[in-house]
Amino acid sequence: MRPGESAAASPVRRRLRLARGPMTIGEPAPSIEPRLATGEPYRPDTIADGGSAFGLIVRAASVRGLHKRFVGGPRQDDLCLATHPASSTLIAAVADGVSAAPRSDVGAALAVRYAAAAVARQLDGEDPVDWPDVFEQAAWALVTEARRVGDDPSVFATTLLVATVCVAAPAPEDAVAVQVAAVGDSPAFRLRSRHYDPLVDSRPSEDGLIGGGVAALPRDARELMVGSGTLEPGSALLLCTDGVALPLAGGEGDLARALARELATPPDVVDFARLLDFSRSTYDDDRTLIAVWRPRER
Repeated sequence: MRPGESAAASPVRRRLRLARGPMTIGEPAPSIEPRLATGEPYRPDTIADGGSAFGLIVRAASVRGLHKRFVGGPRQDDLCLATHPASSTLIAAVADGVSAAPRSDVGAALAVRYAAAAVARQLDGEDPVDWPDVFEQAAWALVTEARRVGDDPSVFATTLLVATVCVAAPAPEDAVAVQVAAVGDSPAFRLRSRHYDPLVDSRPSEDGLIGGGVAALPRDARELMVGSGTLEPGSALLLCTDGVALPLAGGEGDLARALARELATPPDVVDFARLLDFSRSTYDDDRTLIAVWRPRER
């Protein structure tokens, strides 16, 4: 304080109060301080992204599950966003690394990026997306990495879900065309009027294990499910891993109602990630969600 200056004139500094803690759904999960992930390459606990493209609004987040946070394991989910300006197409991909596969975190990261790049190259040719080729290229990326490090390709096993949202493609009224393709149990939904309509029938079961029927790359690249639909103004496309899909409970559970309410309009990017980091006992898997909105005209 300068001589002669009144103490009352000094600014009062107050600590900014921020929202604390995850949204609780039903019985909460234990609260822990996460351990930093071990291993190479380092995988951050949480990633969050979002923005707009071609009149669409996008939010994306991937968070590490409670079990991995407790033991210091890497997040085995991943996601990728890309745009193809020439065709006014948004490309989105999510992957869920198989828990029993030691390097599935790397597999998930490779799969989403190689798949998005393969879709973009095909769109350069102005041809319809060849989904089998996209998934073969993603699978081959895992095989190539396995050969590079001298390991079996199965250690990189991962599911893969890829979607295109094309604003320029013919669609009724103000809707836009959506295509989705999946190997494994990472599902895609259209959220409309608080109802979840599956676009590919890849929803997981509570006891879904890689040895018990869940398809995964690189082994099952040909076990491809393909779907299509439209995204109308006010609706949202949801691409998720089973860490989100299982507690959604077919659109009838507490989480489904909470997400439908909170995703009626696009939240802030950080709020979107916080929403995904909900607390619910017995659900401790990684969670990844990409949401794409076709906003209503103002």
